[in-house]
Amino acid sequence: MSLHLNRINEAIEHEINALLRTRFQEETMAITIVGALLSPGQERVQIKFSVLGDAKIRYRAIQFFSKYKNFIKQKLCEKIKMRRFPELKFEITDAIAQGHRFIDLLDTLTEN
Repeated sequence: MSLHLNRINEAIEHEINALLRTRFQEETMAITIVGALLSPGQERVQIKFSVLGDAKIRYRAIQFFSKYKNFIKQKLCEKIKMRRFPELKFEITDAIAQGHRFIDLLDTLTEN
């Protein structure tokens, strides 16, 4: 992947996390954007997010992104200049939960 695409991916990830922490702080306390991947043709960006909590909180997070996808895209267009901004596709991942399990495993190993 080119350096240019990497910078765009990082900017998208950063800007969405910033937006979630400022504009939607109450609704998104348990949500973290863990990655953004712009397709080679730049027509779509896959945004991976992780949720800390149970199935109910995960469902609310999915609903949140369905509801605010266009608003988020509008704010990204203001911050990141591109000729044509790609379609946003949000995808849930268990990255945070896996990280917590890994840390717990390390803790049990160090205790022995």
